[in-house]
Amino acid sequence: MNQVDIREVAGAIELQVEGNLALVDKIDGKIVHVSDEAVEDVEDEEDFSHLQEWEREERHLAQHILENKTRYAQVPDCSDVDEYQLMESFIDSLQDNQSRNDLSKAIRGKGAFRRFKDQIVTQGVADQWYDYQSVYYRALAIEWCEENDIPYKE
Repeated sequence: MNQVDIREVAGAIELQVEGNLALVDKIDGKIVHVSDEAVEDVEDEEDFSHLQEWEREERHLAQHILENKTRYAQVPDCSDVDEYQLMESFIDSLQDNQSRNDLSKAIRGKGAFRRFKDQIVTQGVADQWYDYQSVYYRALAIEWCEENDIPYKE
């Protein structure tokens, strides 16, 4: 079993979009992406010979995944991440009281995520936020790999 790059796992967790799956191939250590639609087509035994080449390739990948379920492990998706709690945790980590207060106010109520993004720029802590977020996703990826006995490299 080859090692998976932990940065790739962290990126797959962070950037996963609804309707798509990211999985680690436990044999070669690569991350593969497949749409829910492709998986459903294969499960429903749909004919996909009329599809474009890239769509047929995705269906073949989905078929391979379904036929070799123990070979693949699904990476946690962003629904497993509490972004609001992550923002609160970041705010608590800040040294500057004014920044903490302004950001705490920004995340109250509707539109919290947009206001937070605006305020981190205004407060000059955007780079700190992205570093904090990156460390969080890396730790989540490591925890997931260890729970699933997937060897990883830095």
